[in-house]
Amino acid sequence: MRALTIIVVGLLLTACDSGYQQFYKPYVESNKLTNVELLQPGEEPKVYGSNDFEKDIRILRSKMYIPIGYSSFNGKYEDESKVKSQAKRVGATVVLVNSQYTNTQTTTSPLFIPNSSTTYSSGSVYGGGIYGGYSGTSTTYGTTVVPITTQQRRYDQTAVFFVKSTKKLKFGVFINNLNDVQRRDLERNTGAVIEIVVEKYPAFYANVLPGDVLIKINGVDVRDAAHAMKFMSQINANDKTAA
Repeated sequence: MRALTIIVVGLLLTACDSGYQQFYKPYVESNKLTNVELLQPGEEPKVYGSNDFEKDIRILRSKMYIPIGYSSFNGKYEDESKVKSQAKRVGATVVLVNSQYTNTQTTTSPLFIPNSSTTYSSGSVYGGGIYGGYSGTSTTYGTTVVPITTQQRRYDQTAVFFVKSTKKLKFGVFINNLNDVQRRDLERNTGAVIEIVVEKYPAFYANVLPGDVLIKINGVDVRDAAHAMKFMSQINANDKTAA
């Protein structure tokens, strides 16, 4: 009985795990980050639906939110409470979610129901006394199999978890190297592309936009993203001549 109890408890605990927890993949652990805003006691994570993760992630990054991990799985629909529980578990303050119906899964499982039948018997025998006789019962044990059919609507479910950075930036831009398509279209190998422009920073007020290509800084040719960031770290963000 002790072993059976332990197995049942284990199964119940496993069933309580959500897909958001089971399939979570971290980019970074929030408790190892510095200069970030974490949930305060009693504060709930904010959950936003998204039909375009790429676009909405860029918007959140422009507001200084950092993605710290994601979950992606197919299964029964899990409501907002499951997302919030996982957000609290990993320290996220904001979550982007998307759910798309995929199919209905039908499962038939056998249910074994124990049963028994009792047979009564009586009779007489001769010998061993004036009257001889017998009576008794016999019980036969078995099981009845009952098919149980269930249906479950299944969804592709994805969530991306964020914390907000409080780190102060100089220009407020995140830069990447040119990819192959950009090199071909621009007919050049050097330069860097502006990936994110952070709101309320010098680059934002200078009308720099995501997708702009950085070719020169103060007359110096930009070789790649690393060269641009190194050069920008050496100049004043409020220098009107920087271009």
